[in-house]
Parts: sequence; structure tokens; C-alpha cells
Amino acid sequence: MGPDKAGKAYWDHNWENREIPTAIDPRAKSLDNYANRKFHECFRKTFSSVDTSHQRLLEIGCAGSAWLPYFAKEFGFEVRGIDYSELGCRQAAQVLENEGVEGEIVCADFFSPPEPMLGDFDVVWSRGVLEHFEDTAACASAFSRFLRPGGLMITIIPNLSGVLGLIQRIINRPVFDMHVPLGRSDLKEAHRSSSLEITSCAYFLFAALNVINIENWRGTPFYRVGTRLRSWITKAMWMAERTIPLLRPNRWTSPYIVCVARKPCA
Repeated sequence: MGPDKAGKAYWDHNWENREIPTAIDPRAKSLDNYANRKFHECFRKTFSSVDTSHQRLLEIGCAGSAWLPYFAKEFGFEVRGIDYSELGCRQAAQVLENEGVEGEIVCADFFSPPEPMLGDFDVVWSRGVLEHFEDTAACASAFSRFLRPGGLMITIIPNLSGVLGLIQRIINRPVFDMHVPLGRSDLKEAHRSSSLEITSCAYFLFAALNVINIENWRGTPFYRVGTRLRSWITKAMWMAERTIPLLRPNRWTSPYIVCVARKPCA
């Protein structure tokens, strides 16, 4: 297994320059929260036939996670997170404390975690992790080791195989190069290669530009204009998606791909 293409130093610097987030609130009605509300719909559908109260959920790549308290509050999960950034882990623990949610944050490499964590979770989820490793199947297999038989794995990655990947490559090539630009078929194959049974794998949302990283513009006159323009265009896209039925998720413009898979029972 090759190393993280971004590298620990990149993530430490990334977490160093952001505020401690608050928990995801799926009931906030602002347009800024549109994507989180859509993710909430996705999770509700995924867990609709499961009694999640007191089940155990692990977030892989949990640095500063605003999602762990969300899963605890909305679905009753016992939550835990793993990340190899010490700063990111401290921030994730702070978010849980601020939200009054019990949980454990483990600072470790998910490829060599504490032995008791393996096979100990009903749900393993990640967002923006898998695509940073060249051997996608081996990474998915490492994720699945944390699952109990019958457990669910939810993997969310940015869709850099479409238009957004092209934009990212033009605007900030170093960040693009930290990713493996995976499509839906690549993500499905990685999970199947890990002996997981695919429940669903689909492009998610019609479009959004807020996944484009323009941090290389910081300190220039273009940064503030770029962040505002990115936000305005994204909101316009979301307003259009809400009102025009033809604007559906697709391989070219969707910002995310979401895969749900199950670990077979022995």
C-alpha cells in the first residue's frame, strides 16, 4: 500500500487553518446547508431498515469531524473516529465535547490500527479519504477490516473524473495530484475487490463548485473574489436542482459519488 498522496504535513496544515466546526444540523433551512440536508436524506434511506440505536459507527479520517455528533444525535450510534493527524484528532474530540456527545477518537494509521478495533463496528464511513491512495482496492479492504459481518460501509469521494476534476486540475494542480480521479465504476470495483456486496453506488447532487480547492489563491486579490463566486454559483446550482427535475446527478457534473456496501455474513 502506497502512502497518502496528500501526506500528514498537508493535513496538519489544513486543520491548523480552520475553526472548530459545529455538528451538522440537517434541519437548518439555509441554502448553504442544502448538501448536508441531501446527505441526511441519503443516510436516512440507508438506515431505514436498521435499528441503529447503540450500534457502533466508525469514521475513518475523522479530523475535526462535524459528522460524528450528527450520527450520534440523529441515529443513536455509539461513535468513534480514527485519524493519523494529532491536531485533527484533538479537534474531533473538541467537537464531540462541545456538542455534549460521548465518543472516542483514536489517533492512529487506519492501515495499522489497534487490534481491538478490527471487526468491531456495524457501520464504517468515510468522506474524502479513499481517493488519496493509489491502490483503491487495498484501501477499501483496509476500511472493511473494521466491520463486523453484515456491517455497512459508506464511502463518499469527490467526483474528480468529470468536469470538476478538470477545473481542479487547471486551478490548483498540486491539490488535484493529491487525488486519484475515480469514477463510479472504479469505486464499485474497489469495493467488490474487497469482497463487499454493493448495495448502491451513485453520483450525488447535480453540481457544486464548493468542492474545488482554491487555497493556492490565498493571499492574492483573487482569493476573496474566487470564494464568493464559487459560493454564488454553487447556490445557484442548488436552487436550480431543487426546481428543475431534469437536473439529475450524473458522471459529468456531480460533485460526489456515494457507495454503500455490506460485508457478507460468515
